[in-house]
Amino acid sequence: MYRQIIGYLPSNAITAIVSMVMIYAYTRLLSPGEFGSYSYVFSAVLVLEASLFHALPIAVMRFYPAAVLAGRRDALLKEAYLALYGLSAVVAAICIGAGLLVHLPPQYRVAAILALPLLLFRSMVQLNQAVNRSSNSMGRFTVVECLHAVLGFGFGLAGLFILGRGADAIILGLLIAAVIASAVDTRLLMMPLHRTGDLVDRAELVRLVHYAWPIVGTAACAMIMQTGDRFLLGSLGGADMLGIFTVAYSLVERPTTMICSAISSATFPLVVQVLEQQGKEAARIQAGRNGIALLAVTLPACVGLALTADYIASSVVGPAFRGGVATLIPIMSCKALARGLRYHFIDHAFHLSGRSLQMLWNYVPATVATIVINVYLIPRYGMMGAAWTALCCQIATVIGGWYFGNALFPVWLPVGQVIRCVAAIVPMAVGLTLIHFPLGWFGLIDAVLLGSVVYGISAILLNVGEIRPIIIRLARSNRTNRTTGSRTGTPASPLP
Repeated sequence: MYRQIIGYLPSNAITAIVSMVMIYAYTRLLSPGEFGSYSYVFSAVLVLEASLFHALPIAVMRFYPAAVLAGRRDALLKEAYLALYGLSAVVAAICIGAGLLVHLPPQYRVAAILALPLLLFRSMVQLNQAVNRSSNSMGRFTVVECLHAVLGFGFGLAGLFILGRGADAIILGLLIAAVIASAVDTRLLMMPLHRTGDLVDRAELVRLVHYAWPIVGTAACAMIMQTGDRFLLGSLGGADMLGIFTVAYSLVERPTTMICSAISSATFPLVVQVLEQQGKEAARIQAGRNGIALLAVTLPACVGLALTADYIASSVVGPAFRGGVATLIPIMSCKALARGLRYHFIDHAFHLSGRSLQMLWNYVPATVATIVINVYLIPRYGMMGAAWTALCCQIATVIGGWYFGNALFPVWLPVGQVIRCVAAIVPMAVGLTLIHFPLGWFGLIDAVLLGSVVYGISAILLNVGEIRPIIIRLARSNRTNRTTGSRTGTPASPLP
């Protein structure tokens, strides 16, 4: 499991680094209002992508191991891509019709037109990547993720200099990057046209859609709860407030998503394989181990972000954003921890049980509460009201998801390991609170190094995630390889 997690780290690390560089550049090239306008359009793309298209990648990862065992892998992929193209056609027709009927403000018109193909091509990339994850094609997955992130920023930055400072320039750059990233896996996109291999089974296609459609409703609620405050901030608080809020959210969301995605990319397909091959009892134990691995890395990352908020704001973002961003990051970090545990661990119980519709019992009340509370708080408390509302509603979904999810698929979770994870962050938190560094890049680097070293030592001493036996095995293996190499007169790790 840990080897697979490490294998997915490079792609997530590059994506997070590009995101940080993007924020560094855009907050210096754009005003808070201009960044808020871009965020308004891109948030709409993310909501539609997660609401309508995210279910198919989840369904493919859930059924891929069983399809391989049954010898119908190609048929499953044909069914998945047929569903993707059918849904894309429906979404395109609805969006074009809505665009003809609704009058858009001039500053959003071009960006909104470009947003539709961006939505469709990003969805193709996500489904391609789900297949790459399920087939353990880590190299291909990494290449596509890095290509998508780097080109998105590169073309977006070029668009700002060529076309001017508008949301349409950045959206166009993201669209070009999505087209190129999807073309890397053209062989997958062409699956429905393959006449060789297994034929599409109508009953299996219905089964795939039946599993996926409840996730659409759940994902819609989750995305409204996650990003709905941006639309309300833009409407009730103004573009400047939205720009600052979005920057703070991105600074926390990108690194935490990198960590959670790296772990989930390896652990979710693994637990599905265990479920199909070894049964439910083995799967619930593996799911618990996945949760500890997630907590052991995500918890210190979120605490570290909260305690280094001033260093991050003074180093990464432009002067017009710094005060608000430094205030919001600690709240956003707590929210990111709750969301990461829910989405990348607790929600897996619903997927493994095949009862994804039950997630709506958890998400619908939280989504309604998010909207109602924000409508009341944003006019009075601005972006701070939106941030605290998001945190409270995310915590509510963690509690509700654990209750409903374990009723369907009880996950084995070692309480002792949870306590060790929490205890291991205490020395790091004390060190970062008592020791102060100068604001700026050097201070940020020093704080990150201090927190990482202190937590690493604490985690090893407390044996968080049973890391100590793994380190001992690696050390013994390395020693054995060196001894074997010296006896045979051959170096253990020859240089090229």
